Amino acid sequence: MNKAINDQIVLLRNALKKHSNKERAVNSKRYLKSPFKFFGVSLPVTGEIAREFRKSNKDAGKEHIIELAERLWNSEYHDEKKLALRILQYYPECLDLSVMPLLEKMLAQSTGWDLVDDISIHLVGTVLEKDKRAFVYLKRWSSSDNFWMRRASLISQILLFRHGKGDKKLFFKFAEKMASEKEFFIRKAIGWCLREISKPNPDEAFAFLMKIKGSASGLTLREGSKRLSEKMKALITGI
Repeated sequence: MNKAINDQIVLLRNALKKHSNKERAVNSKRYLKSPFKFFGVSLPVTGEIAREFRKSNKDAGKEHIIELAERLWNSEYHDEKKLALRILQYYPECLDLSVMPLLEKMLAQSTGWDLVDDISIHLVGTVLEKDKRAFVYLKRWSSSDNFWMRRASLISQILLFRHGKGDKKLFFKFAEKMASEKEFFIRKAIGWCLREISKPNPDEAFAFLMKIKGSASGLTLREGSKRLSEKMKALITGI
């Protein structure tokens, strides 16, 4: 075991414990329906702990940061898992194709939207923007039996879509295949992504929504058309 990492984990854990809140811990566990334990640390505080860590460890190498994040992720505490993800966000230089197996493992071990969305949007999304070879992971996840992995295949490009980037053709392929799914988190994800696509590319979002409106849920259609014109919305939803 790396003593430096051991020492840092102790310091980070103590920082989390310092801001623990029993009531928030109980409420968060219930709200997220999580099997993990909670200290009850707020997200802004978790982010601040990660920022301070980066300030104090500007020159930490990639291997060090990845090992630290993986050790934190393996904790039985949800707060430490969230901190692992926040720390990785503050070291974008560590997020390249080589970290995708770890992110895939994290996704497979996640049991709720908060972890899945953090990993997908802020970590996988960063890798996708840097290296198109990472898209092969999305293709695999889109056919997974685990609906959280399927959700990840959809939402990992959200920040790219927001700025008119990303592989929309690939997303449309996934979304069309999943449009008739009953799972709420898939229906919501498709609509969310289409809403982001519609900001810079309203015509593309509209055309796809019209294509799937016979199989997609009302939730998907409403979410996906939120930023479109009233005329487009009426054609999609029939209202």
